[in-house]
Amino acid sequence: MPIAKNNINAEIQTAFVQPRKPQSPPGPTADNFQQILTDNMHQPPHTEKSTNQIIKLGVIDKNTPTVSNLLHQNKRFKDETWNIIFSAANRGKRFRDIRAGSEVTLNLANNEISWHRPSHKPAIPASAWSSQKLTADGLVIVGKISRETPTVSNLLRRNKIYHDEAWNIILSSINSDKPFNTIRPGTTIAINPQTFELSFIRHPRQGAAAKTISSAAEEHLSTAVTNFFTDNKSISQKLVDKIRPYIGRPYSEIDCYGLVIRGLKGLGVKYSGNGGLRETLEKMAMAQGKPLNAYQNGEGLIKAAGKTTFAKTFNHIKHPEKLAEQTFIGVEKSLRQGMILSFSTPSQGHTGVIARDNGEWSYLNSGLIDHQLDRGRTAMRVGEESLEKEIDNWFKLAKNNNEPLEINIGMLDKNKLNNFRSHHAEISHRLF
Repeated sequence: MPIAKNNINAEIQTAFVQPRKPQSPPGPTADNFQQILTDNMHQPPHTEKSTNQIIKLGVIDKNTPTVSNLLHQNKRFKDETWNIIFSAANRGKRFRDIRAGSEVTLNLANNEISWHRPSHKPAIPASAWSSQKLTADGLVIVGKISRETPTVSNLLRRNKIYHDEAWNIILSSINSDKPFNTIRPGTTIAINPQTFELSFIRHPRQGAAAKTISSAAEEHLSTAVTNFFTDNKSISQKLVDKIRPYIGRPYSEIDCYGLVIRGLKGLGVKYSGNGGLRETLEKMAMAQGKPLNAYQNGEGLIKAAGKTTFAKTFNHIKHPEKLAEQTFIGVEKSLRQGMILSFSTPSQGHTGVIARDNGEWSYLNSGLIDHQLDRGRTAMRVGEESLEKEIDNWFKLAKNNNEPLEINIGMLDKNKLNNFRSHHAEISHRLF
């Protein structure tokens, strides 16, 4: 069952909630000068409008990558860290999206946390991009998706005008919901120099060719997965075996991400410390200008320690039941025990491991277990649920919240896992 990403985990902090754009104070005009004086006068602590009640907590950086780190390091607020983060004033804030360099403040009147994110530069003057190639609509052509530049971020970071603003542009509200992970090679990427909106331009001939390539790829996907899985079957099956003993443990003790990490540690994978899997995940995030914990989820684990077999973002979901059924049927032939499955929307996310129970595909995870196959009770705990019903749940959730849904499935790759082998664990030598 879907759960919010704002769980508390001593080892992995994955708060994932909706931000509010900080409001800038009014400028000192004649109309509001008196108000500014009033706001800055000393007032009793209960007066919420007092600007004296807004204090700086610190700056998000490598040493303090999360808001909870800043609060924990503050002698005044360390014992109230989680009460502040989960207070009503902060409900819905996307703490996980705060980027390095952001200044974090706290309003003492209501515990509201705000941050100043790097803002976009003013629209780039025509003189700066007049030499750039333009489309018929006056958009600046950033480049074309290819083997050398497989992502939009690659193209933007290579562009002399937009390289410093690459992730600000991609993560902006005007672009954040675009299907970046489904762009085909040969697609031209263009940008509106005034609004920074990105456009994906497919050429007519490319559409037919891409369709043929896509059909062929889907036809051979099951075979490719089978060949890959044969070489990694032992590891993936053992991951299921390492996770199942945790069934029944409360969610407060083991969250969804922590459950998968415990399974990997059971295989002899080094997670924490120098050279561990966590360090690699943090470096991946830093390289893309994201928060350090941005890849501490199922998608990140697949990228760092596995091979993606299915990745798709579903936008504007209107018929969730039908779409869920089509998706399950589409991936069923390529499913294998031990695959990592990650669900993600802008406000929530979840991860777990695919397994089999009495001939039915199941989902080992930690959260609200309400489609259980393990004969346990409905509760917030580690459990084994119907995979098909879990997929259906997430499509319905995304539709009800009017959000896009991203699904990632992947299997462990023993060659990648060798990079994180725990030298003191004998089991790792048998597995890898």
